[in-house]
Amino acid sequence: MDDVSPKPEFDDAAWVRIETKLDVKTLYTFCLQVERLYRLNPYFRFETWHQIDSNNFIATWENHSSDVVHQIETRLSLGVHENEICIKYQSGIKVETYFIIEPNINAADLVIVDRYGSSEYGQVDDVDKSIHAWGLSLNRFFKHYAYLKSVPGSLMLIDRFWIRLTPMARRITYILLVVTVVEVLALMMLVLLLLIN
Repeated sequence: MDDVSPKPEFDDAAWVRIETKLDVKTLYTFCLQVERLYRLNPYFRFETWHQIDSNNFIATWENHSSDVVHQIETRLSLGVHENEICIKYQSGIKVETYFIIEPNINAADLVIVDRYGSSEYGQVDDVDKSIHAWGLSLNRFFKHYAYLKSVPGSLMLIDRFWIRLTPMARRITYILLVVTVVEVLALMMLVLLLLIN
């Protein structure tokens, strides 16, 4: 994480920078899929996500980033600017989350900035501590994104099934998939050896 805030006018903010191999336009288009972005946070367990219109959502989730699990139900409003997407929260200590796309030499970086309102006594425990883990999760996803885009139907499968699983269910699904692939390869090699002999 950089020491210098990408939004210096914010007093109470947390941020993370994620290097990607995506160009600015592709990364910006990816970030417009707000639900996918939020579901990739490994500490969020979503109960509901309803899209009211193109710029407004109502979501209910649990945040497992601290010792105390917080249930959050809020309306999210999407604001779009040049290479910047802003999510405003109707309730809670967090006021806004910015997704800022910054070009670099090879591709683009994604900077996520969580801005908090003036904290009241007792609200410090409500601060979302998941931003670093969220950045790591998105970084892992972006490493496979270019490959996934090239496989027909894979992004639709991810958006409709895989991304809607809880983070633990996604890890279990991934492990089962890897084990299945290894078993199929081992079976094919065994059959090939039997055919050769």
